[in-house]
Amino acid sequence: MRKKRLSDWISVFLLLFVLIIVVLKFIFGFQYVVVLTDSMEPTIKPNSLVITYPSKDIHVGDVILYEVQVGNSTYRILHRVVTINEDSYGRMYYLTKGDNRKRFDSWYVYPDQVIGKPLIVIPKVGVIWYYTPFLVLALLLVVIASLAYDFAWALIEEPLIRPKSKKADLLAIRKKKIKVHHYKRR
Repeated sequence: MRKKRLSDWISVFLLLFVLIIVVLKFIFGFQYVVVLTDSMEPTIKPNSLVITYPSKDIHVGDVILYEVQVGNSTYRILHRVVTINEDSYGRMYYLTKGDNRKRFDSWYVYPDQVIGKPLIVIPKVGVIWYYTPFLVLALLLVVIASLAYDFAWALIEEPLIRPKSKKADLLAIRKKKIKVHHYKRR
């Protein structure tokens, strides 16, 4: 059996990494968000990757990821819950604020807008996360190239099938010469 090459190990690691990310997102509902601004400094710095888990158990002081529509655009925002109130219809809402901001956010956040709470904050990895679709494509290309390389080596390393005797080779060559010679005469 052949020893595993470094490229094989890297391919396996990257494949498992992508598989874990996909399972956490689509089966368990985890979300991945990159913090773009300094609104949560010093708690969460810009370019940090934040992995959130779904949660509806929210208290004052919790950091939440929520979706809000401003104009025609939808934004995902990661801010801290400052107060919990009820509107005139009796619906509960949250007032949020970035740790690095002096004022509350100018909108109410209702429980159905909450995506989750942070589970892990990974500093400076957010820059790489933007390029994840390219990394997945690169991983796919590496896996395909690795498989093609292994397949090519398997074909090259196969022993050649030899005729049972050299006499069969000579007869084949002689017949070819005769046909060629015969063809040239006419």
